[in-house]
Amino acid sequence: MGLSLTAGRPDGPRPQEPTPQWSWGGFGIFRRALAAHIDIDLDQMHGFGGCTAWDRVSSPLQHLLEHPDDSGQLEAWQVKELAPAVRTAVTSLAQHDPEGFMWTDASSNGRAAQELIALLELCAAEGLPVVFR
Repeated sequence: MGLSLTAGRPDGPRPQEPTPQWSWGGFGIFRRALAAHIDIDLDQMHGFGGCTAWDRVSSPLQHLLEHPDDSGQLEAWQVKELAPAVRTAVTSLAQHDPEGFMWTDASSNGRAAQELIALLELCAAEGLPVVFR
């Protein structure tokens, strides 16, 4: 079992909506790659064993990086800020992965990342939160 993200509709997600899924380890790799993209060492951050406070981070990626990965939700305003930042980060990660090992559609992390972008953009457009399951 692992992490699944869904649109936070009051009546539940719709059948055709993107539902990105990761193993716990895969999401950890994804989160560390996003953090490295904005020059953050997660091991130094509060909640990951370090003592650096998150209020020193100015990127919208903070919303996803700081969030517990096993419960809760990202609020609609956070999703709206986060969607373009995740798209930019994943595009950059894929460009620096020419063999497609981690971040292109040929990999499970790449597919989950593309589904996350689609989910974030959908939720941003509709003013919905993203729920962690």
